[in-house]
Amino acid sequence: MATITPGPCPSTGCPPPTEIDCIIVDKVYDSCLQTVSLNNECAPLAITCLPGVGAAVSCTITSTSCTIGALTPTGTPNYVNVTAVLSATLSYTVSPATGTVCTATETFTTTATATLYLPSGTTASCNVVNSSCACVLVPTTTGSNVCCNLSLCVLFESTATVQLLIPTYGFCVPPTCTPSTITCPPSPLYPPQHV
Repeated sequence: MATITPGPCPSTGCPPPTEIDCIIVDKVYDSCLQTVSLNNECAPLAITCLPGVGAAVSCTITSTSCTIGALTPTGTPNYVNVTAVLSATLSYTVSPATGTVCTATETFTTTATATLYLPSGTTASCNVVNSSCACVLVPTTTGSNVCCNLSLCVLFESTATVQLLIPTYGFCVPPTCTPSTITCPPSPLYPPQHV
């Protein structure tokens, strides 16, 4: 049989598997994406920053975190309301028409809730997979505030580590990147299967 490598099957179809294996994987039992918005989140501009007329504000979200908080039963068996605490740190730059450029960082937090299928033995998790921000200057009686709108794309998942039975073609043996003076890869690369 010709060597089978990862990638799309040929137009004639995939060959039949050569084995049935049991592998340990993290199985996703349920997942969903949720967009979470933090609107008009404001922080006072440093007193040393004097933006003046015509100043512009740019921002970048430098880090995010998502931590699972409360798990609340929904009343439907195995379905749970999963509440996450979200945090986003952004760096903003105030660029005045003339004068000194000011930079600072601010961290904003919020919560989000999603309903997941979460049977016994599974674990809930969340991750911020994308984010964006936009900020403006808002004059106050004592100076200016930087007010921002943030959008966070949050992935909620329930997972468990399981032993999964799958048809396979054996082990993946990577090709050689560059010529070598030693046996690379060694043979066998993986322990043999029992028969």
